[in-house]
Amino acid sequence: MSLLRSLRLCLVARAGTYPAGPLQLQSSQPRHTFHTGPRLASSASSKELLLKLRRKTGYSFVNCKKALEACGWDLKQAESWLHKQAQKEGWSRAAKLHGRKTKEGLIGLLQEGNTTVLVEVNCETDFVSRNIKFQQLVQQVALGTLLHCQNLKDQLSTYSKGFLNSSELSELPAGPETEGSLKDQLALAIESQAKNHPVKVGGSNPCLMIRIGVSASRPLGSR
Repeated sequence: MSLLRSLRLCLVARAGTYPAGPLQLQSSQPRHTFHTGPRLASSASSKELLLKLRRKTGYSFVNCKKALEACGWDLKQAESWLHKQAQKEGWSRAAKLHGRKTKEGLIGLLQEGNTTVLVEVNCETDFVSRNIKFQQLVQQVALGTLLHCQNLKDQLSTYSKGFLNSSELSELPAGPETEGSLKDQLALAIESQAKNHPVKVGGSNPCLMIRIGVSASRPLGSR
């Protein structure tokens, strides 16, 4: 009796009946099943997203990659994640700079209609003041102050000149196309300077980088 027939008889005896079809031998090796998760971004597309986020935000490749991985390679969420992290790190870095003098900076002048604002933004060195990021911060401070003055429509009949201290300025909205307040933009500027340059921006209080804002409801120089 062949080995195959012996095996057939053995199977019949155990099952109590003859198999309806031909015998099918199954491997004694255990089966392995694999579960595939969400498809990862391809190498080409991930590189493209990384470069796009790097160009858009200016942050390092390491941080951009970390943001994309944390957000499932969603570009918009990664950009938001980067800004939030930069704000946190910027304020933390500013706190460490407590007591440092800010003798340099820029003055921003912005006029629209019969409203003029004059703002001063200070930093430690003239090298920082020549940086495009710092100049953009001055523009945002001036714009935020101008919008604040224009919103005081009910006071325009008697409102001729006013002053905003650094704390008041820092709480103003950054602008119609920018989320958050001016202090958020300040934190981003501090972190940007620290990441890209050996010099740092700071002051006795982070908000003191924005020293004073002068607003007038008449063109500058009129009485």
